[in-house]
Amino acid sequence: MARSEHETIRRMAFVAVFAALSYVLTAFAAIPYAGGAGYFNFGDIIDLLAGLALGPLEGSLVGILGGTLSDLTMGYVIYAPWTILAKGLLGAVSGLLYIVLKKHKIMRFSSVFIGSFLEVCAYVPCYLLYVGTAGLMNSLFDCVQAFGSAILVIPLFLLLEKARVFSSLQG
Repeated sequence: MARSEHETIRRMAFVAVFAALSYVLTAFAAIPYAGGAGYFNFGDIIDLLAGLALGPLEGSLVGILGGTLSDLTMGYVIYAPWTILAKGLLGAVSGLLYIVLKKHKIMRFSSVFIGSFLEVCAYVPCYLLYVGTAGLMNSLFDCVQAFGSAILVIPLFLLLEKARVFSSLQG
């Protein structure tokens, strides 16, 4: 098997493992919002970690797979299209900006906050459509989830980076 095929299989395995972790932290550690309009979860930590460690495409896939499967299995099916958009943006933007800013030791982590901001923004029309203006209260919970995850993922990523866990996967 050629080296590039080996690398592709390894990256696919990482996406699968990260997506499974994202699903578990989204579906099994979920705290429903009042009125049934979504839920608070910890899956964004894994989605952001995948974006930073694996890149924008893989980060998007992890978020989309973990988040959407959670929506489908937890009874939030109407939110699945919005989750695809939100988690796709989270992983893609965080991963892409991290690559662009990689040489800047501190600025590179602004990528997780920008990706998180776009994730929150992607759910706003969803809440307005399904719940009305009262649903915008959920955006505050989304902010806590997204920005809290962004804050938590930075020391986690630094620890894994120092341990060189992802060194063979980063360009």
